[in-house]
Amino acid sequence: MKIAYVTKTSWADHSPGFIFSYFQANGISENGIQVTLIMQKPVNEKKKKIKIEKSSNKNLKIKLIKNSFGPLKSHDLFYKRANKYILLNDFDIIFTRDPGYLPFLVKIKSLVGKKIFYQSHNFYLDFNIHEYSRSKDRKKYNHNEKKYLKLLDGMMTLNNPQKKLYDNYVDIPVYACPPGLNPSNKRTKYENKEVVYSGSFQSLKGIEDIVDLWKTELKEFKLALIGGRNKKELSYLDSIMDANSHSKITLHDWVFYNDLPDLITLSSVGLIVLPENFYNQYLTAPNKLYDYISFGMPVVCTDFPSVRDLIPDNHKGVVFVSPNDTKNYIKEIRKLLTDKNYYEEAQESNIALSKSLSWKQQSFKLVQSMGIPQRTLQ
Repeated sequence: MKIAYVTKTSWADHSPGFIFSYFQANGISENGIQVTLIMQKPVNEKKKKIKIEKSSNKNLKIKLIKNSFGPLKSHDLFYKRANKYILLNDFDIIFTRDPGYLPFLVKIKSLVGKKIFYQSHNFYLDFNIHEYSRSKDRKKYNHNEKKYLKLLDGMMTLNNPQKKLYDNYVDIPVYACPPGLNPSNKRTKYENKEVVYSGSFQSLKGIEDIVDLWKTELKEFKLALIGGRNKKELSYLDSIMDANSHSKITLHDWVFYNDLPDLITLSSVGLIVLPENFYNQYLTAPNKLYDYISFGMPVVCTDFPSVRDLIPDNHKGVVFVSPNDTKNYIKEIRKLLTDKNYYEEAQESNIALSKSLSWKQQSFKLVQSMGIPQRTLQ
C-alpha cells in the first residue's frame, strides 16, 4: 500500500505546517504504510541541509519539487509537477491538506481512478459563518471546497467540532483525526517557576493577551516566548512590551523542532491563550498543546470546543479557562507555580496521557479512515 501525501509547505519551513505534515506522514509510515511526502524545495540552501531525526522505519520517503520556472513561481506549478510525479509512480492513495490542491487531486482520480482524501485545517464552505471572506486565496479555497469535496472518497478534520461543520454541507464520509505528539523522556520542573508560550507571534494566537498578563498581574514570574518566525513578528512583540515586562519576558526566535525540547523544558507551565473567534472555537488543534503534553508539562489553555475535544474528560493535566477570563488565567497559573502537589498531579496526568497520543497511534485512525485493510497495518 503506497500513499502520496502532497503539501505546498516547503521543507524545513518556519511554520507549524511543516512540522505537522512531516510528523503526520512519518506516523502513517510507522503503521506499515509506504508514504511519499511531496513538498516544495526550500529556496534557502541552508534549509536543504536540515534533517529531522527519523525513526528507524524505512517506509517514509521525502520528494522535494520546485515551484518555479525561471522567474515564475506558483503553487499551481508545484501541484502540476507533483501530479506528474504521482502519475509516474504507482500510488494507491493520494492525500493532501491543501485546499489549493483539490482541483489537481480530482484530476488524478479522473485519470487513474486512485482513491483521494483531503484533511481540512480550516473551513471554507460557508462565509456566512466564517470571517475569512475578504481573502483572495480563501475565496479560491471556498470555490474549491464547494466544487470538489463531493468528488472525494472521504475527508478528515482535526477535531469533532470541525467534523460537525462539514457534515452539515457534504455527503461524503468525514472523519475526525486529531494530530499526535512525539513521546519524550524530557520532563519539566516545578522549581523552574517559569511559563512558556511556543508558537508564532500573531494576534490570532493571543500573543497580546499573554504579554498583558505579565504587564499587570504575573510580574513575579518568568515568561519565555518562543517562535518569532521573522523580524517582523519579533519587532512587533518587542513594541507591545513595556519596561517591566522586558525584565521578566525572554524572547526567542524560531527554534528548529529538534532543539525545541531543550528550550521548552526549561519552563514549568505551558500557556495557550486563544482569542474568541470562529477559527479558535471550531478549527484549531494547536501543535504546542501536544508538545507541552509530551514533556509532562501542565497546561493552562482557553476553553473552546475545538481544543477540549482533543483532551479526555476529567483530565487533570490541562486546565481550561473560559475565553477572556483574565482572573482565572492568573489564578490557575499562580496555583501551578506555587502549589507543588497540584503541579505534580497535573504533570503525572500529562505523562500518562502522552503515552496514548503518539503520531503513530493517532495516524492509525487516519489510515483506517482511508479504508486500508487491517492486515496491512502494523
